[in-house]
Amino acid sequence: MKILLQFFRYFTGALFIFSGSVKLIDPVGTQIKMEEYFEVFAQAFHPAFEHLVGLALPIAVIMCVAEVVMGVALLLFYKMRVNMWLFLLLMIFFTFLTGYTAMALYAKEHVETGFAQWFASFAGVASPSEINAVSDCGCFGDFIKLRPWESFLKDIILMVPTIFLFWKRKELESELRESVNVSAMVLSFGISFFVAWHAINHLPRFDFRPYKVGSDIKANMQASEPLRYLYYLEKNGEEKEFTEYPTDTTWKFKSMEVANPDAKPKILDYSVWNDDGDFTQQTFEGIQLFIIVRKTEINKPAEYAKAATLCRNLEKLANQKVNCSILTGSTGQDIDKLRHEAQLAVPYYYSDGTVLKTIMRSNAGIWLLKNGIVKGKWHLNDTPDVAEVLAALKK
Repeated sequence: MKILLQFFRYFTGALFIFSGSVKLIDPVGTQIKMEEYFEVFAQAFHPAFEHLVGLALPIAVIMCVAEVVMGVALLLFYKMRVNMWLFLLLMIFFTFLTGYTAMALYAKEHVETGFAQWFASFAGVASPSEINAVSDCGCFGDFIKLRPWESFLKDIILMVPTIFLFWKRKELESELRESVNVSAMVLSFGISFFVAWHAINHLPRFDFRPYKVGSDIKANMQASEPLRYLYYLEKNGEEKEFTEYPTDTTWKFKSMEVANPDAKPKILDYSVWNDDGDFTQQTFEGIQLFIIVRKTEINKPAEYAKAATLCRNLEKLANQKVNCSILTGSTGQDIDKLRHEAQLAVPYYYSDGTVLKTIMRSNAGIWLLKNGIVKGKWHLNDTPDVAEVLAALKK
């Protein structure tokens, strides 16, 4: 029993610290995932969840910091009566999220089943095809991507040590002095909060997205190998899996999935356009420096002063042609106003807001491409000078 107790203690505590840490590296990513969940729950349960969308970032930071601090407390057996209540409540919350995600996606893929019809009613929509689902739970940020059922299974398994430790919580006490425990709690909280603050006000120190520095955007838009598909069809109450679509028309289509999902393109929705047409291909040609402005109302024109100066100085280069432009999810009217007030005399293009969130975790930021390869990313607070841009291009 003692060996099992120690195993559950170290396993669960370490997993919570790891989970919280990888999300604290990129709290804006967790914010985006929380926004998706709040929008889903607003549809499925109550419109009041829409009001939480604006609070997604502080909620994400609090949740991630709590994971780390609670994990440290578990490793120290500190305040176990309180800590295990928090653990149990958080695990119930996580299990509900991952379970809902897994079942929603299953219902969307198997629309003609009785379960899909029931879940559509539960989710507050008329048919399974209208179910609003989150593609993944974001349990480990962008560091480890788990499929919905993998995430749900992970939480079901983790409930076992959680319930066991909750059952034993009154018997567990820290063997360390109170001052040591308090110091460990304060230190873990301070470090966690600083990591989150730094990532929000600068950029994540570690980037696991397909738009990170060094990525080839064009290559990431292509499948790494030919995609293979599995087709699920039904005839006379029998459901069968096919690797090639049958010519027998008596089989009724049920669903399909990619047999080799790891080969799918890492980037599916990158596109750039303006009122004159599509300019996606042009972004892969030569050197492109984009000032990414997801929403103009978040920033003040004065905050773009360094970016405007950078673009003017880059235009003066005699031996290096760098094209400066704005990439935005805002309206042309709002961008024209910003360009005038910030003296940003550069053209602008549109891109999807969700894509811009994935490219740049700050609003706004600087994104540098050379022949479609990412050479640099900077938060607007860390706008580089000409020398830094040229140094990044040489890497």
